[in-house]
Formats: sequence, C-alpha cells, structure tokens
Amino acid sequence: MPKGRTAVLVMGLLAAICGGGAAGAGAEQQEQGEPPVFEAEPMVVVATGEPEEPGTLPTSISVITRTEIERSGSLNLMDLLVREPGVWVSRQGGLGFGGAVSIRGFGGSPPTQVSVLVDGHPSQMGIMGHILPSSYLLDNVERVEIMRGPGGARCGNMALGGAINIVTRAPADEKKAAGTVATAGTYDTFGRQAWVAGGGGMTRYRGQWGRLATDGDHPFARYRADNWALAVNQELGGNWEAAVRAQQVVYKTFDQREVANAYAESRDPRYIEQEFDRQDYDLEFTRQRGERTVGLKVYRTDGEHEFEDGFHSQDYGDGVMVWERRPLAGGALRWGADWGEYGGDIFSPPPLRNRFSRQETAAHFTIDTPAGGATKLSAGMRYTKPEDFDGEWLPQIGAFRPIGRGWSAFGSVRRGYRVPSFRELFLFGINNPELVPEEVWQYELGVRRALKGGGQAELALFRIDAANLILEGPRPTDAAPGPPKQLMNVAEARREGFEIGVRQPLDPRTAVYANFSYLDPGDVKLQTVGRKLAVGVDRRVGKWTLSGDLLHVARLYDLDQTNTLVEVPSFTVVNLKAARPLAPGLRAGIVVENLFDRDYRADPAYPYPMPGRTFRFQLETDW
Repeated sequence: MPKGRTAVLVMGLLAAICGGGAAGAGAEQQEQGEPPVFEAEPMVVVATGEPEEPGTLPTSISVITRTEIERSGSLNLMDLLVREPGVWVSRQGGLGFGGAVSIRGFGGSPPTQVSVLVDGHPSQMGIMGHILPSSYLLDNVERVEIMRGPGGARCGNMALGGAINIVTRAPADEKKAAGTVATAGTYDTFGRQAWVAGGGGMTRYRGQWGRLATDGDHPFARYRADNWALAVNQELGGNWEAAVRAQQVVYKTFDQREVANAYAESRDPRYIEQEFDRQDYDLEFTRQRGERTVGLKVYRTDGEHEFEDGFHSQDYGDGVMVWERRPLAGGALRWGADWGEYGGDIFSPPPLRNRFSRQETAAHFTIDTPAGGATKLSAGMRYTKPEDFDGEWLPQIGAFRPIGRGWSAFGSVRRGYRVPSFRELFLFGINNPELVPEEVWQYELGVRRALKGGGQAELALFRIDAANLILEGPRPTDAAPGPPKQLMNVAEARREGFEIGVRQPLDPRTAVYANFSYLDPGDVKLQTVGRKLAVGVDRRVGKWTLSGDLLHVARLYDLDQTNTLVEVPSFTVVNLKAARPLAPGLRAGIVVENLFDRDYRADPAYPYPMPGRTFRFQLETDW
C-alpha cells in the first residue's frame, strides 16, 4: 500500500474513532461507576524524591501509568518508551531486542548516557556502565517516570541525558488476590505469568513469576526470559514502615553484534548464545510525621553474563541512601546523602585487568519555595565525588508560574555529568584510559495547560550544550589502514529542539494523546532522531476497549554496515489492540503490531528489517 494512502487511512481511522466518541457520548448509556479510559497522571517522585504533581514541576516529566501499560499491549519497557516525546530506542528486532535508549539525542551505544532507576536507586552494569534494555519487562511495573534532560542534581552521575524511574508494583491492600496471564502470538511467541497478593494487619505482600519467549522473525531473533518478583510492606509502629523489593530476570539471546559484523564482512554469522542474569534488591525504611518524612534505603544489584564465545563476567552495585524532607518557608526542603560502590570481575577471556570497583559519595539538597504571588522556585545542588575523579557540583534551578486561563509557564537550567565506565577506560581494544568525564548544560522554557478530565497540553523548548562527549573515532578502511577505532572525547556539541504534546480524555469512553518531537542535533548526529510523531486513541465500545497507536520517525541518523553515518529512511508504524471481559475475573485481548506490514529498519547496520505484521493474544484471570 502506498505510504500516502496508509497515512490517510490511519488518520481517518483515528478521526473516526475520536469522532464516534464525541458524537456518541450522549447517545450511549454509560455504566454506573465506569472508570475513564485513561487514568489522570499520578504524582511523581523521580524529580524530587517525594510526591509532586507533574503539572507543577519546572521541568519536562512524562508519566506512564499502569492503565496505559496495559492498554498499550507492550511486553517490554522499550516498546513503551518509544512513543514518549523526546525519547528514542534504536531497535534491532522485536521482543527482547531493545537497543540504545536516548533522550533528547543523548544515550550512546551501548546506552551509557541515560540513567535507569528502579524504585529510585540506580540500575546498570557495574563493569560496562550501561543499562540492559532487554531486561526491563513490564510484569512488575506500576508506572514509569521519565525526566527529559539532565538530572544530575537529583540522580547524580549517569543521568547525562535524562533519567527513567521504574516504580515496581506495590503489595495489595485487599486480604487476598491472585491471577494468571497467558500470552501467545506470531513467531512462536508465548508467555505465562502468575501472581498472588494480600495482606492483613500490619503486613502486605505481592509475589509473581513469569516466563516470556519468542523464536523471532529471523534465525537469530530467539529470546527466552524467566522472571520473579517479591514485594513486602511492613508497618513497624511509631510511624515507621519497611518495604522490601526483590526481583530477578534471566534471559537468553543470540549476540546481535556478531550478526551485524558478519553482515559487514560478507560472511555467515555464528550462533553465539548469551545468557544474562540480572538481580535487584531494595530495603527501605521511611517515617512520616505530619509533613516531615525521613528515609533510609539500602540496595544491591547483581549481574552474571555468560556468552558462548567464552566471555564470562559478574558485576554488582551496592548503595545506601538517606534523606529527609520537611516544610520550609511555605515550601519544602529535601536533603540527603548517598554512597555507592559498583564494579565486578571478568573471568574469561583474561584481559590485562579483570577486577574493577569504584566508590562514589554524594550530598544533595533541593528547595521548593513560593517567590511572590503564585510563582514557585526550585533550586538544588549535588556534590558528587567518584573515586579516581575530581569532585563535581551539579546544580539545577527552575521556576513555575501560572499565567492565567489554565496556562502556566516553567523554565529550568540543569547540569548533567558522567564519568567514563570501566569498559570505556580499559576493555575490548577500543578503550582509552585518557578519557575525561562528559558534561552537559540544558536550558529549557515551556508552557502547560491543564485540560478538562485530567488532560494536559505542554510545549517545551530546549538547548543543550555538551562537552567531552565520548564517541568512537573513525574506523580505518582498506584504503587508509591504521590502528583500531578508539573511543575519544568530542570537544563540544550543541543540540536544540522542542517537544509539543497533549493528552486528553474526550469523555469517559474516549481518550487521545499526540506528541511531536523536533531535534536539531548539530554536528554530532549519531543515533539522533530529528522528527518523531506519536498519536494514539482509546475508545470503549460496549464491552470492548479499542486502542490505536501511530509512530512516525524521520531524520534518524546511525552507522551503516560500512561504519558510515547515514540517514535512515523515514517510516510509519501502526499498532492496534482490542480487549474485552469475557466473564467476571476473565479478560481477553488481541494486539496487532505493524498493522500495515511496513518494511522498515531502525538500525542500518543490521541485516534484517524490523518484524512485519505480528499478532498476539492474551487471556487474563484474577480472583
């Protein structure tokens, strides 16, 4: 089908659903107590460490609720993030092959410039210094909070381009509940999950187990994952509460770098199986008395990675976080201190150095205070001292002010900072022990408007000045032989852009969202997206809930198989989902991804295109 006809058909479909919702709202009989299709956005914690309404923050925050996770039909966090403004995920395939994540053009490959937090603590590979996108399944996720732009003052080292906070599902309030989920789809995709939750008196709990697998759309796309999670909340008396979180994901894939390299070298790729074992443990104590909250968190992350080509490593991350939040001059003061250590061991093949560790200490504060009239000022500072590097001050300052008729203005200045990982300094032949930390300054201005029914419209303009970005140097060619490519610091880079978006329930049965991201990457275009449009609509028709999403991507730059920077052809992808209850406690759904079977690539160095049209069926029970 020609692209023009596809776009017209899609937009006509969305308009018809939206139009049907507007025209039929008065004609349809709404069920008593029927909830809206979208939840109103909840309060967030990633920006301040304590609950805040997103619409009153002086920075750009996206929140993805549990309701939206379920309506999307996504199984992996990467499938969910790509529709958010300013966020891009470079994909090499379907389920289990989420690649480099970037926010406003900063991410890296592997993705070292975006910090992922799990319940507020950092989660990344201790040796490699980057996140593992394929390990973030959605079974145990309550909501996702995305800070667009550097988050040094709040999140510290690593949050150069932004931060993604994964909030796990909390124990249930009811005495006892349980359920199962079964999934089956194209390419021998299957999944099963069981969970149980309950509580009584001062104790509440939730536990779950799941398995997810697919053979994928080509011979090297197999993915297998097993996961479990446990959450326990315990009231201790004296206004104290303890919360324990533990989870593990073990997954197997084939090495996609080998597939891409074989394609570039005109040879048949080898089947190199990789196994990743990622574990996360979190113990938190909090006490709340009136408007004052104190907290203590102890966490640990563990990872083991065994590859069929002989590579074997273990890594870890340990940390302690303490904080207090209290009222101050009509606003609030939050202060705290963090200590962390991360590193690991490489057992094979034996490099020149096989054991790594680095400690980092930090102290930080954030002040939110009224500044005359309805203006709200926010200022924060973090001092961080990574081992073997100089200490750094990471400031942020911002302001928020209502300007009438439901509109408000906001602005901020923030600094981001990241020290090189052990991989970048010491490993794999492309390392450079002379690398220095990356840093950015972001300047942002925007306006928001609260809409009826809990919706919101927002426009944000930003400029980011970067120094010392770490990139690979040019690869030698046959015509110009030389040493292997090496990581190097780029002197300066600048990125500018804007994001505009709206989320709006039209009536209790219909809701829409749309956002457009524009980015001028300047001279450093690698893994940046210049234009991205995401549009979605939900419509409840009788017992059916119908959801449609459209994603259009243009001016995507990445390296092809010859290591040449190219502009990837633009593409448009449409996904649909339909779900309905079959009986009390029994629900069914169907997801169609890439509805129009478009042939497109998100990684020009990879020999296989993204999957064509796929179907997935789901059956969910609870009691």
